[in-house]
Amino acid sequence: FQKSEADFEAFVRLYNETYREIKEKSPRTKVFTVFQLEEMKGHTFWSTSPVEPAKAQWFLLDKFQADIVAFTTYPMLVFKDPSDIPDDYYLEIASHTSKPVAFTEIGWHSKGGPPGWESNEEEQNRFVERLFPLLRKLDKKILIWSFLYDPNTIEPFNSMGLLRSDGTSRPARDAWTGK
Repeated sequence: FQKSEADFEAFVRLYNETYREIKEKSPRTKVFTVFQLEEMKGHTFWSTSPVEPAKAQWFLLDKFQADIVAFTTYPMLVFKDPSDIPDDYYLEIASHTSKPVAFTEIGWHSKGGPPGWESNEEEQNRFVERLFPLLRKLDKKILIWSFLYDPNTIEPFNSMGLLRSDGTSRPARDAWTGK
């Protein structure tokens, strides 16, 4: 969508054609594509600037036939602390769709981060504890934490695991699993 309008429109056509074919063969199969929530909302990453409505991408939802609307969400890209996340942050989704919602990637880093956006295990845990109440009123079908272990990738995603490198649980793991 952002790099090539023609390629994006070709993807939309292919996706919708595939959706129809899947439904012909297996009507009960749930079919969806995934959107990045913070971008859908019009946020600028690593910035305290307010949302830019002109950058919001909610209109993309209408381009796809889908049984579920799915998102990735990494609110630490736009909020320095879990307490900064507005109470209606996820409820806004319901004003753009009546379909059930899936979160195929959820995460908050547990160390490092750009200057001013550093995090730690306690902050990661506070995010998980805040997340469930924020999602309470949504018709959610899938919630997936992105990483069990810290992946070998770029910061801040390299510290999003719920387990430390030695296999011990971070506090957020217990909050995530309800233990």
